[in-house]
Amino acid sequence: MTTSITETGPFERLVKFHIAEDAISEAKKTAARRLAEGIKIPGFRPGKAPIQIIEATVGADRVRKEAIDEALPKVLTEILREEELQPAVTPRLESLDEKDGGVEAEVRVTLWPTIETPEYKDRKIEVTNPEVTDEELDQQIQRMLQQFGTVEEVERPAGEGDFVSIDISATKDGEPVEDATVSDLLYEVGSGMFLEGIDEHLTGVEAGAVVEFTGPLPSGFGERAGEEVLFKVTVNEVKERVLPELDDDWVDDNTEYETVEELREALRSQLGDMKLQAAAREFSEKALSTLRDQVEIELPEGLVEAEADEIVHNFLHRLEDAEISLEDYFRATGTTPEALVADAREQARVSILNRLVLEAVVEAEEIEVTEDDIASALQALAARSGDPVRYIQAFKQAGQELALAGDILRNRALDVILANASPVDEDGNPLDLTIEAPEVVGEVVSDEVVEGEVVALEEEE
Repeated sequence: MTTSITETGPFERLVKFHIAEDAISEAKKTAARRLAEGIKIPGFRPGKAPIQIIEATVGADRVRKEAIDEALPKVLTEILREEELQPAVTPRLESLDEKDGGVEAEVRVTLWPTIETPEYKDRKIEVTNPEVTDEELDQQIQRMLQQFGTVEEVERPAGEGDFVSIDISATKDGEPVEDATVSDLLYEVGSGMFLEGIDEHLTGVEAGAVVEFTGPLPSGFGERAGEEVLFKVTVNEVKERVLPELDDDWVDDNTEYETVEELREALRSQLGDMKLQAAAREFSEKALSTLRDQVEIELPEGLVEAEADEIVHNFLHRLEDAEISLEDYFRATGTTPEALVADAREQARVSILNRLVLEAVVEAEEIEVTEDDIASALQALAARSGDPVRYIQAFKQAGQELALAGDILRNRALDVILANASPVDEDGNPLDLTIEAPEVVGEVVSDEVVEGEVVALEEEE
């Protein structure tokens, strides 16, 4: 077998090889049997007709093409195994030409990149101090009081934080805009909601005022969103928010606590827990992202593309589960298909770099995973599934042990990275972020691109 391998990039190879006619003829048996199972040939049971009969039925060219499709992955897999090349994604068929005595194929193979181990030991990571300030506590109490507040009409101009009862209509070239009329809408001035630019026109106006301004239709108008129209706003009433007085009686009547002091201490504790968890996530994310920043590498395009495709596929699947169409998603969020793809590619790049960093630490620390580790992790996953027996059966049938082992290794690598870093505040003072595993861990080590055997070829469009 004549084979040549050309390096077309740091982690990309173009493999050119010959498939002999003997190998194609041998593959015809399997190809013909598969074709025969899908057609009815008088006098023969499904899958039992001779090759000559099948060729006469579906055409010799089709049988030969199916045979080449059958032989090519097997030949390529053998070549890659001999050359000790492990593809990171499905190899891409570049060309396939008939030659005397067989066919000649060119296949582009993307390899999993390798990097130098970044400096992950003895580092200080700056994170937000989780200490709760008096200002933050007062803001939290203010938000609680606002939930119990009322609004009362006032005879003065509207200011930020006031509410106005308004009627709104819109016209375009003198013609009313369909579905753009609202009556008695209670709107908070300064909230920046609903219509772009409306706050500046409502600030300082009194009840009975009528203001007009041009602006874009909001996203809820579908294809017309963003279209410039003339808005007319009539102010019916101006109202101010009235908050209850914070005292022991109000606390006792409206909360589970008896005094203001008890309420403040409870809120301080809750805010502290939330800020501590946020700081721990920030520490975990920065401990990894700062290592990622040390990596200078041009990722193979095929690898990024495959990872991005998987991210988009999973996103579309989630939309489908939520019974949301892609068109409705774009309309509601203002996102474009181009932005969606660009975001997926950036997510793919980060995910791949995270994995490279973690795997470099795995190798540097000689971290290992045992069969008992895999079994324990599988049991834990199955216990959360609702049907442990069925989950384990499906998991093993899908052959996901290798992927789970990779997740365990990368989780342990992240533990090593965190153990070798110290959180500090903006002034360099040490912080105690004692908390169980940060929530980000499960996201960082998600294993979407898994190395595997060559089972098929992706033809270039």
